[in-house]
Amino acid sequence: MIPLKLDFNHNIVSLKVSLPDDLWYLSHIIAVNDSMTMKTERKIKLGGSDTNAKVVKKIIVLTITVEDISFSDDSSQLRVKGKVTQGPEDVPHGSYHTFGISVNDTFTLVKPSWPNFTMSRLDEAIKNRDDVILFVLYDREQVLFSSLRQTGIQHLGEQKGDVQKKQFDSSSSTVFYDDILKQTQLYDEQLKPKSVVFATANFFKSYVEKKLPDSLKKKSFFIESTVVSKSVVSKLLSRPELQNILASQRLQSEVLFVDEVLKELNKDMVAYGFDDVVESATTGAISYLGLTETFLKKSREENFYDALDMLLQQVDSSNAKIIFIYGDDAKKTIDGLGGIVGVLRWKAN
Repeated sequence: MIPLKLDFNHNIVSLKVSLPDDLWYLSHIIAVNDSMTMKTERKIKLGGSDTNAKVVKKIIVLTITVEDISFSDDSSQLRVKGKVTQGPEDVPHGSYHTFGISVNDTFTLVKPSWPNFTMSRLDEAIKNRDDVILFVLYDREQVLFSSLRQTGIQHLGEQKGDVQKKQFDSSSSTVFYDDILKQTQLYDEQLKPKSVVFATANFFKSYVEKKLPDSLKKKSFFIESTVVSKSVVSKLLSRPELQNILASQRLQSEVLFVDEVLKELNKDMVAYGFDDVVESATTGAISYLGLTETFLKKSREENFYDALDMLLQQVDSSNAKIIFIYGDDAKKTIDGLGGIVGVLRWKAN
């Protein structure tokens, strides 16, 4: 996200969408009752209401009051619908219009206020440079390649090697490790990852490490892992040795939040479900709040978004940390607890 104007004294920001990930951030920043202005295409009827009037498409500037936020079917566009409040004379005020926001679009957003959790989300979006971390999980028989972006984990592919189990140091095993290195270099050229994390048993580490070219060596890290599977990748995010590498990755925050929830759940130090969280928030008992994208969408569909927004502002005012959950594994866990969970400062009565 590229900031064109940030004027929080007047609650106004102007932004340019620079990455596909920005659309996800905006879906959590733009809210009902916000005022939004941008260039857009609209059908205009020329010649009044006569049935023979000509209809043309024009590029105009409109301002709407937001009522609904959703993604297009292929998630390539964020759709923001609302009532027109400002625009050309031939666009009736109070009529509905939907902005389709895509990469390279610019717009101005005015909010009634900017709570800390929303400003943090905007700051995260501005700092997001689509950093990629490439994971290479391998043993002597198979390799799995995955990438980590702000929006989650993507599994890129896997290969199996033709390795003789009883004769490990064979020519076939050497070829397999060469193939791992070649494929890693291809992904490095395509994705330009910030870091490359090799996860393998210590016994197999040197077969790849000693062949790394300097361009890869300076950004590569090796951690011990004996299992090669898709489910392992998300578990690696909570490993202490990856803290510095993953410090800026949102997904790691989700994993750490889930770990904290599960730990405190056994101590009865967690509020979960909307009503339970609201009750705990009224006493200032919440120190860390997480809610899923699924729950946020539900609040809009079932018309309790305003109540949720009030809750978030109340929690924010008590200096609690708020995190929005997007990753599949973390989302599954938190959705199983009602979609919204608060870690408590003190035990509820």
